[in-house]
Amino acid sequence: MKGKRRRAKKKRVSFSKLLLLLESGIVLYTTYEGFALAKFAVASGFMGTLPWIATMVTAAWGAYGTSAACYYAKAKAENTAGGVTYETVCRGQDCEG
Repeated sequence: MKGKRRRAKKKRVSFSKLLLLLESGIVLYTTYEGFALAKFAVASGFMGTLPWIATMVTAAWGAYGTSAACYYAKAKAENTAGGVTYETVCRGQDCEG
């Protein structure tokens, strides 16, 4: 008689965490491409200024900062039940295992 294997349930990633991870990838890609474009412009002998590249990258990081702040505020609210936080309960105890 073979023992039945129990499948470990996959923990679903919340939509907000998935959104933040995808936005992280987009921001990093935008930053990388901004630097690559600036490097290409300088290597090609472009004699103008490049503030539009800095603006593009800054706008992406600004939007990311706002999203991250909202995500962490949401996570903080979710990890509080009845006014008691996880850290308050674990103070003086070994809650890690």
